[in-house]
Amino acid sequence: MKKFLTLLLVIATVASCAESAIKKPDNLISEEEMVDILYDLALITAAKNTNSNVLVENNVKTMPYIYKKYNIDSTQFADSDIYYAANPVVYEGFYKEIQRKLDTIRTLLDRKRELKADSIAASRKKNPEKLKVAPVKAGKK
Repeated sequence: MKKFLTLLLVIATVASCAESAIKKPDNLISEEEMVDILYDLALITAAKNTNSNVLVENNVKTMPYIYKKYNIDSTQFADSDIYYAANPVVYEGFYKEIQRKLDTIRTLLDRKRELKADSIAASRKKNPEKLKVAPVKAGKK
């Protein structure tokens, strides 16, 4: 995940060093939607790095999925990405927002794990007899 973010920041930096300013595309994706798209791409990249078989088994193709979900095409995405990447301050803001979203999800998942662990522990204290294993009786030969 960090490699993905670093790569995009490097691309943004390189693009910002171009001699001519990037012209604003006619079909520019809004900043809010671009953050959502990049967030989804970060999640998909993490999923691929964790267990790519799930995506393959379900025939999930990353970019076609993104294009369909956001009703955009590859040219619109590329033009918008290049335009925003030409301004590293804006692009950095995107990734700060993405990181904030990821941190929020991590916090929620951590809370769910804690609640589940607490409920399991409470259940064990409440019903300790359910945890006892009955002795195995030897059968007749």
